[in-house]
Amino acid sequence: MPNAHDATPDVVVLAAAIETMSDGGRVEAVGVRDGRICALGNREDVMLTRGSATEIVDLGSRVLLPGLFEPHTHPDVCAQFAGWVDVSGFRHPRVADVEAQLRAAVQRTPEGEWIFGFGFDPMLTSDLGRWDRARLDAITDRHPVFVMIQSLHTAYVNTLAMERAGLAFDTPDPGGGGHYGRDAAGHLDGRLEEQPAILPFAQFIFGGEAALRASMTAVYDAFRAVGVTSVGVAGTFGDPTMLASVASDAPVRTTCYYHPSWADRLDATLRDGDHYRVRGLKLWYDGSPYTGTMLLDDPYLESDLCCCTLAIPPGSSGRANFDPSDMVELLSGLYADGWQVMAHSQGDRASREMLDLYARVVDGKHDHRWRLEHCALISVDDLARAKDLGVSPSFHVNHVLHYGPELRDHIIGPERAERLMPVGPAVEMGHRVSLHADAPMYASDPLSLVRTAVTRKTRQGDRLAGHFAIDVRAALRAVTIDAAWQLGADDDTGSIELGKRADFVVLERDPFDVAADDLDKIEVLDTWLDGRSTAIA
Repeated sequence: MPNAHDATPDVVVLAAAIETMSDGGRVEAVGVRDGRICALGNREDVMLTRGSATEIVDLGSRVLLPGLFEPHTHPDVCAQFAGWVDVSGFRHPRVADVEAQLRAAVQRTPEGEWIFGFGFDPMLTSDLGRWDRARLDAITDRHPVFVMIQSLHTAYVNTLAMERAGLAFDTPDPGGGGHYGRDAAGHLDGRLEEQPAILPFAQFIFGGEAALRASMTAVYDAFRAVGVTSVGVAGTFGDPTMLASVASDAPVRTTCYYHPSWADRLDATLRDGDHYRVRGLKLWYDGSPYTGTMLLDDPYLESDLCCCTLAIPPGSSGRANFDPSDMVELLSGLYADGWQVMAHSQGDRASREMLDLYARVVDGKHDHRWRLEHCALISVDDLARAKDLGVSPSFHVNHVLHYGPELRDHIIGPERAERLMPVGPAVEMGHRVSLHADAPMYASDPLSLVRTAVTRKTRQGDRLAGHFAIDVRAALRAVTIDAAWQLGADDDTGSIELGKRADFVVLERDPFDVAADDLDKIEVLDTWLDGRSTAIA
């Protein structure tokens, strides 16, 4: 029966193909009543369920899928960076372009006011060279300057910015994985590694509430524009009150994971919100390959990029941000209370040690859905161990696309690069994986993630770890139903099934009928939330 709920639809949607991403396969029509799916099947059967007031929406040759998921993102950070000076390597391939952007900001900014830049990119701005406070001082010593690199784990400041933040030349490292770069004399050189080192500047970074709210609204509109109907916020970087307020009215659902400093704000009443809900905490165990803080079994390469531009000390294998034994009590409490945990772990050693910690806490008695985030070099053995623990991986797969050549040739070497982002083995062993862009590091675009997972192509057109490729259906599951499962939202969203919310994306072409290289070129025409087009809602 196409109408298992025996309800007259408010709207019936017809399309050339409706891919349910469920065991139901493909259908031609879907009926919606009160925001939920009440009918599925062929056109004739579903049309029989309509009433006199039922609206008929015929999408013609267009294709309908469940709304797409971005399971690991940072809308609050995206909003904060919106007004910063753009020094991105995606748009500024030469160091002269970067310097020109900063000098232009100096000319338009009143003396003494802050200049913030985002997107500094040692991988894509090929002649960037090594940066420090002296190099920023040469651009301006009359403005405090703070520049964040694209991967978010390193920032550079000039001398005046250090003074404003209360840092002296001999200030010790802050701990917790944070580190201040130093020159040959041992003085702070303006390089900030990881959150604890960046924290003294937070008081200057966060802008006025009205502007931030407007920027965050624009961020949610950008999610919608690429087909996203649900996001997972991977750690809040400030008071989550504003995020909750904006998300509650956004055309995108939000599942939020707090920063550990907000652990005392976890409240069971926040678990089941319609547009905004809280599911647990986000931890950062290691850092970034492009800061030298990804925790590895074997050292980084001693290349010019690593040693000079990225300032990674020879012989370094990265570092952990905390002692796992310090987290057992916190995680045990979260597990007992039914909260989820997601943990940033990029390196092979980081993933193994995070799983060691998880194994001390989870007992297999609960459907906890704890996660490992990014998983750049997680081993196949540790993927199997994660499966036994009920821990699932979320892959930051566009590292392959954007920075794959640098990882292979200059940072970890070709042998380890062929073990990068093992999405295929995870799927083969039965993991429900997700794919994410980690905006603002990479712009949210689920269809780009699908393309990379299927083709394993870098920006240069060559394949990296091609044996880890997955098929289109598995990749689409990773940005729909399996991502929903990781967020604990699969009972309500992620697939087109009777009783679920009518959250859809309308595509101009069928992803199963285009060349793999063209998957990211499919145009997103609309999204629907609760059975209403967000373009006209």
